Amino acid sequence: MGSTDLKEAKQRVRLHLVEPLMRLGLRRPSGMTVAQFDEMVDELCGRLSYMTPLNLEALAEQAALRPGGKDGSRFPFASKILAWAAEIQRPVDSASPLMIAVFSGEIGREAMAEDWAPELLSHLRKHRLWPKKADIAAIKKRAEEARHQIAKSEEQARRGFALSSADQKLKDMRGAAAMKCQRIMQQIEVNK
Repeated sequence: MGSTDLKEAKQRVRLHLVEPLMRLGLRRPSGMTVAQFDEMVDELCGRLSYMTPLNLEALAEQAALRPGGKDGSRFPFASKILAWAAEIQRPVDSASPLMIAVFSGEIGREAMAEDWAPELLSHLRKHRLWPKKADIAAIKKRAEEARHQIAKSEEQARRGFALSSADQKLKDMRGAAAMKCQRIMQQIEVNK
């Protein structure tokens, strides 16, 4: 996205999200200076620049029903708005700094070598948090179950049975995620 495109996209976020919330009378969060609020709004506009006008309006409607502050008169914090936005329209599928950091470390190398990288990527997209030991155990279990289901459906296909739509979807989604993991690893190698 060029600088002109980004400027227009940020303006679109202001027009369809920020201004409607301000017109409702939502004020900056308490304890936040005017400068901090302006920085938060600018960051929010940049991070939501991928959203369509319709989805921004849906987000504004949702945010208006869940204002911040004890009396419900405050602009919601950016972290809450970003979480709601991800539910309405997923962010552009590029590797975030968190994804790159995880995949460039020991966890990422292990996930690639042991074939649980697609599930790790899914976890990172959903939770946007560095995985802890318990998370990794659950991720590995999900990967094992997915691999088992795919192997079972492929065996049935060799016997002449058609793959169910659910099995085909699992296989396609896991394959696409594995390719995304490969691209992240290539990006890491290029940037070394």
